Amino acid sequence: MNYKIGILMFGDPTRGGTINSEVKFLKSLYENNTECEFYILTVNPSITKRIIRDKEILYNFPHEIITIFNEGDMPKLNFLNAIITYPGHSNFFGGYLNDNIVKMYKIISKCTNELMMPVFIRINDSEIKVRDYRLMCEIRLKDKETSAFMKDPINVEKARNLVSWKSWNYNNIYWFANGSKNSCDWVKETMYNRENENYRCSTKENFEKNTIYVSDDILFLIRKNFEKYKIFENKFQHNEKFCYIGFFDTVNTARAKAFNTLFKDNIHSIPIKIFGKGTEILTKLKGKNNIEIEEGYIKGDSKEYFEFLNSHMAYIFIGKGQKESRYIGKTVYDAVVARIPIIVYKKCDEKHIIFSSDEYYFNNEEELYLIYNKLKNKDIREQWIKEQQKEIFNNLPISDFKFSNYCNNKETKNFDIPDFYQEIIIKSKTLF
Repeated sequence: MNYKIGILMFGDPTRGGTINSEVKFLKSLYENNTECEFYILTVNPSITKRIIRDKEILYNFPHEIITIFNEGDMPKLNFLNAIITYPGHSNFFGGYLNDNIVKMYKIISKCTNELMMPVFIRINDSEIKVRDYRLMCEIRLKDKETSAFMKDPINVEKARNLVSWKSWNYNNIYWFANGSKNSCDWVKETMYNRENENYRCSTKENFEKNTIYVSDDILFLIRKNFEKYKIFENKFQHNEKFCYIGFFDTVNTARAKAFNTLFKDNIHSIPIKIFGKGTEILTKLKGKNNIEIEEGYIKGDSKEYFEFLNSHMAYIFIGKGQKESRYIGKTVYDAVVARIPIIVYKKCDEKHIIFSSDEYYFNNEEELYLIYNKLKNKDIREQWIKEQQKEIFNNLPISDFKFSNYCNNKETKNFDIPDFYQEIIIKSKTLF
């Protein structure tokens, strides 16, 4: 039978295009699940238009679009076998409910309770809170009448309406995660161990049982990108700067502390380029002539992005800026694609998640300076690149994930979608 998989889109998981892999991996899921048909579910007209606009770049696999703009559209879910989607918000911006998140919550409530279908939620960051929106409303409805949340009667009514729905059936919720359970079962740790008790939406055992650590190769397109950018194998020209690219805002502020600690004395004036969003927090590094800081944006997984990495001597890995790395960060894989060495701040990866050898690690500015001088030698630099590639690919499993292993074998009606619904459903099939 053909399993029908819904992809529920209620926002922009690419963070404005900076992490396009969070959508591009859907094509890999399509390629690994040829027995499935895919339908993108949208919750409002603007998201529908964006999906259509980006179909040739991000959603370039066969699919159809189904609009679910209100509760009257819910019967359209009945013929699906499963849904894959993303986390909702973990707070109320300005104290107000977000209509898109409310729609998303109700859709998944119907799917996991009434339709008893599996819902896969892609989570990608161990430091971001992933919370139950209905539970958040339930807690906030107990606030004082003078709170920002309770002041607006329309907002309160929306919250009460959502609370009237059933909470998600977490037995049917699966967490789609990067990393490896053998290295760190970080979903259980994030969702339960490090969560406020009031906001725990399920049991520790359930999080452990229902987490699927999908191969990073599926989520980050490592082998595909490595093959696509073979041109970098013959590019040996680079500046003599280390580089770092990433976010320093919201849950990533510890990265600034790591760099401040590393370059506090700045005795050796090691050249480095730091590029990304939220760099205004790097106040202690500004004014140091060897440290170039640029606030900016490069489209993720683009030629421009990989050329930026390739033009530097090596990439510095600091993870989340904390002593423990729970998984290999995407930028490590990107550095492998760009054919540059990766050097790891050991204080941010004490358990050697990235590499087994201490050779690629440094503890302080002095050890970083020794590596800097070592990598000036072309032969050593090329040797590191090849050795690191080998270790990364040897530890990178090929995904065997199949939706069919989780879907109920219910029979679903085959129908022509435009005739089935009263309104015209937008069809968005790509041409092959």
